[in-house]
Amino acid sequence: MDAPLPQPGPDDRIIELERFCRDKLDSARAKLVDEPRYNPVAQLAFELSRELEAGRLTREDFEALALRLSQETFSARAKALRDYVGPLDMPGNRKSLRRVAEHLLATGRRSVSNASPLARTQLGIVFTGHPTFLLSSANRARLARMACGSEATLPDALMAPDNPITLQVEHGAAMVALDAAKTAIGEFARVVAEVLRERRSPEWRTVTVGYAGLGTWIGYDLDGRTDIQWIDSFRFRLAEKQHQIDRYLGEVLRIAAQVGPDSQTAQRLEELTARIERTRAWNAGILEAFGQSPLDRPALRQAADLLTARHPDAATSVRPYIALIDIAIADAPPEIALDLVALRSEMLTLGFGVGEVHMRINATQLHNAMRQHLDIDSEENITSRSMLERLATFIRDAQPVSVNFGSLDIEQKTALRQFVLAAQILKHIDQDSSIRLLIAECEAPATVMAAVYFARLFGVEDKLDVSPLFETPTALEGASRFFDVLFGIEEYRQAVRRRGRLAIQTGFSDSGRFMGQITAALAIERLHGQLARACERHRLTDVEVLIFDTHGESAGRGAHQGNFEDRAFYVMSPWARREFESRGIALKHEISFQGGDGFVYFETPELALATLTRMLEAEVAWREQPASDDPFYSNTTFSFDFFRRLASFHSKLLDDHAYHRALGSFAQGLLNETGSRKSRRQFDVSGGEVHQVRRIRAIPHNAILQQLGHPATVIAGFGTALRGDEDRFIDTFAKSDRLRRLTSHVVHMKRRSSIKALAAFSTLFDRSFWSTRPYAGAEPHLAEPCLFITQLLEEDDRAASLSELAVKLRLDAISLHRLLDLAGQDLGKSISENRERLDMLQAVRLALLQHILLMAARVPKFSTRNDVSREDIMELIFSLRIPEAVALLRDAYPVNGLTMEGYSLAEPFTYPGDSPSNYAALTRNLIDPIERTYRTILAIGAAIALEFGAHG
Repeated sequence: MDAPLPQPGPDDRIIELERFCRDKLDSARAKLVDEPRYNPVAQLAFELSRELEAGRLTREDFEALALRLSQETFSARAKALRDYVGPLDMPGNRKSLRRVAEHLLATGRRSVSNASPLARTQLGIVFTGHPTFLLSSANRARLARMACGSEATLPDALMAPDNPITLQVEHGAAMVALDAAKTAIGEFARVVAEVLRERRSPEWRTVTVGYAGLGTWIGYDLDGRTDIQWIDSFRFRLAEKQHQIDRYLGEVLRIAAQVGPDSQTAQRLEELTARIERTRAWNAGILEAFGQSPLDRPALRQAADLLTARHPDAATSVRPYIALIDIAIADAPPEIALDLVALRSEMLTLGFGVGEVHMRINATQLHNAMRQHLDIDSEENITSRSMLERLATFIRDAQPVSVNFGSLDIEQKTALRQFVLAAQILKHIDQDSSIRLLIAECEAPATVMAAVYFARLFGVEDKLDVSPLFETPTALEGASRFFDVLFGIEEYRQAVRRRGRLAIQTGFSDSGRFMGQITAALAIERLHGQLARACERHRLTDVEVLIFDTHGESAGRGAHQGNFEDRAFYVMSPWARREFESRGIALKHEISFQGGDGFVYFETPELALATLTRMLEAEVAWREQPASDDPFYSNTTFSFDFFRRLASFHSKLLDDHAYHRALGSFAQGLLNETGSRKSRRQFDVSGGEVHQVRRIRAIPHNAILQQLGHPATVIAGFGTALRGDEDRFIDTFAKSDRLRRLTSHVVHMKRRSSIKALAAFSTLFDRSFWSTRPYAGAEPHLAEPCLFITQLLEEDDRAASLSELAVKLRLDAISLHRLLDLAGQDLGKSISENRERLDMLQAVRLALLQHILLMAARVPKFSTRNDVSREDIMELIFSLRIPEAVALLRDAYPVNGLTMEGYSLAEPFTYPGDSPSNYAALTRNLIDPIERTYRTILAIGAAIALEFGAHG
């Protein structure tokens, strides 16, 4: 039985306050039958605000309540993590891995060399960065340990991310996750060898288990950022090599400690140890040389010459290690041989890397490089047939160039620099590895052809996979033609045949933002099928197809919240997998674990092994399912109508003025900074501005919807798309695994959503609320600040926009509720504990937001400074750009006024005296509390994200 999870400790005053909140919400909900416009969240927020402004509650009380609710959320999240990944007991998961191994050995295809069917990597685990480090590293580790039953204490402070979150911090976290994944994969390799040994197979000592592979783009992803230089990526790659050498050395020493000192195996391991240690020392010197800062030209010359000079201990391949391991395995005792088989498999799969490097650039960066390098006029249409023909000629005639570190250092074009960097990594760090070149926003076949040309030009075509990313509506809708055009070019077919692999990437994040998450999942599934058919049409069934389906951990970015099988089949359905299998196409499927939200699955050995086990079990599950005629695929009239209507809903929503105002005018201020890549863009604070939601990146876009209480990219449109088509839905739902899985994704998030919470935000901008609040006579002390707020909101349309958006979403939700009732999907007659907690968190935060507005409105008038007025600062407050507002207030009201001390003038004075006026009291009573209250607001946002399962 799972150990009980810790709960918040006793604190009578705060327990009573929490009970007050629950009781108020319950009584408010009871009024909804007679007063449907009544808003329980807004009412609780007002009553809490009234108690705070009257002095009956303090800011400290609110902080303590926020902490208690956050602790409850933290405990609930640990339980959800345990349930999602479980079971977590390692012996049980090793038994499950045995069943997986037996199945895959029995059903897998052998290569022409008669190698094990598990030698080829078929499942990829890629660790990606992006701003999703919602929890501090300490709390992330605490959450994982709590899920595993080895942690008994809750966070004793409000939750916040690490500060600052640098690229180095993210890279370090990825290294920890990668190591845990490697250990879990090593367990699987050992289990496979054990199964073969028990079967008396002669292969058990020579088997290579590479079925699950690893990758990372942290330190190499240049899409959307300019702060990563070539030397940063190169240092990361050198550090990764050093890390992996250390790992190999540690494993060899561990195994050697179990071997008798005088045996032949011990001698072989001693020789292997000495060789690894020499390589380790050599690489450490290289890393130190390239680690100089600044790395000016003399320092670069010294480091480069050291790296490129011939040296007896230099190593760019693990093959010499493998040769020694093979000799050791041949005579080793069985238990030792099993460990060595696992180590050998890791070496052959990873080489001198912690995982395959994924370099990511944007199509625009590649186009710029192409125009300059090929002397193409900037106005020329890169999608033209003549451009493709020119590029095909360039590829045929390309003569590889040689590069050195000077070439790399002076290259200014980002895309070209990545090709030179890839060449230097493959030449001087690890010749066994391969590199992925991911091209974001790739909508033209010519973009891929340009990358293929540069790969040949810089001599990396045999080790670099050009992988276009399909995530925009244009790219997804035009994928079939894209494949036909690209695959129809002989030079491209020759390139992928030489490489033996054809690679693409699909993105659930941006596609979900533009099209809605369910529509995006269907569009990506359709693309999977189109790719399989295109390979068949163009006779490319003899190469491996690699599909990297990138997504985040939240429902808004493609991670199904049911369990890992749901997650695996939601991202790539059994139908799509069979599209490749039925055509004899070897498939490698990769998925991502993104940022802190994703790394938590590999935070402990128990979680890492359980996560890998669940993923491998899914690999078996789809093969064991009968290939039944799912009506969602056979009844294309229904499925296409559903897709089209759902896509239309989200397209209209994304262009809706109310949606723009709700997301773009203030809600970004509810978000923590959760990564080294900027997640926010600056907007004009003008109250009449229609903010371009399309400019908000996918992660903060979805995070804002969470914070507003209604993840529209997942939930919205489902009911509307099926309005009037309920009979066909019910009939298909009863027989279709795919439709049930899609629907369950919506149901899971609907149970957490609250349109009332979204509508409650309108009170912040509602002139009627602010003007009426003191008018009732209960709060006469608020008359002046409320009047000022009311006047400032005279031309503001945010309250109306929020209310209008709530109405549109409510109409859609009515259809969704009716549909789910017909399908027997009970959303629950009573409010869940999760939803109750969310409503309380929302109400507490709204009360604190009202408190900030009232405090800011009490700030005295000041003369305009640097063209900034008191009204400008209030607009910053309304837009929740609190740090900027606080900085301006501190500038307008400095604490430490200038004094006469130090002048020592002969002329006497009596003014301004020994203690000139300053604004210490105003800072203490208003400015500091605004800043502190905002920190509490952000901490509540972190708890809300945890309730939804992930940030964004």
